[in-house]
Amino acid sequence: MPHRPIEQQQAASEFYAALGIDVSYFAAIWHTYKVGHLLMADLDRICLSRGLSMADVHLMGAVRLDATGQLRATDLAQTLHVSNAVLSTRVAKLERQGLVVRAPSVVDRRAFVLSLTAAGAEALDAAIDAIRRQAHFVRAYDRLTERDKAELSRIMGELHSELDREFVSAVRSVI
Repeated sequence: MPHRPIEQQQAASEFYAALGIDVSYFAAIWHTYKVGHLLMADLDRICLSRGLSMADVHLMGAVRLDATGQLRATDLAQTLHVSNAVLSTRVAKLERQGLVVRAPSVVDRRAFVLSLTAAGAEALDAAIDAIRRQAHFVRAYDRLTERDKAELSRIMGELHSELDREFVSAVRSVI
């Protein structure tokens, strides 16, 4: 197996094409998967040095962005595409660390709402700053031309929107 990413993808495409399989999408899916894997490993490395995972940072960021102050855990689980059980475990951990608080919802007595503590906001800001300074992806992204940055953002945004619609409808049909 070749060691360089483009050569790996080409070898895999040639192999599966020889089996008669349509591999027209292969380069895009291969590189997206590999970049995603490398990105998560890098972001987790940075966040873990601060006692958080990237999933924790993602959760805390979503809580911070809620302008209503009434973000229910079930809504957050759907936004983050995780189960209620996964979200509950993560929230309990962040609550023990003093980074988030749960409070009863004034709108729905069965639910609770989440908010960041001052320490949570500080930890989130520090993690985001560390990502900006230390992430390999950010350094590689900064080397792209402005046009390539805009195209990458546009294309990934379109794919994200399309996949989000597919994923949300699939999850809702199971629930």
